[in-house]
Amino acid sequence: MSKRGNSMLRYALINAAHNVVLNNDTFAQYYKSIVAQGKSHYCALRHTAHKQIRVIFTLLSKNIAFDLA
Repeated sequence: MSKRGNSMLRYALINAAHNVVLNNDTFAQYYKSIVAQGKSHYCALRHTAHKQIRVIFTLLSKNIAFDLA
């Protein structure tokens, strides 16, 4: 992972990605698919954090209510 940018934000994003992998089946399947490609744990977390950011951005930009189901 790049050392550029805010280190606290990087830490928060990876921590959030770790928690969402543990608690959400969709993100857990995405994480497992990245690991199955031969990527490391932290690389898969980085990919999951990026996916989480894309989902959050879409929810906010399109004014969509979050639905866990």
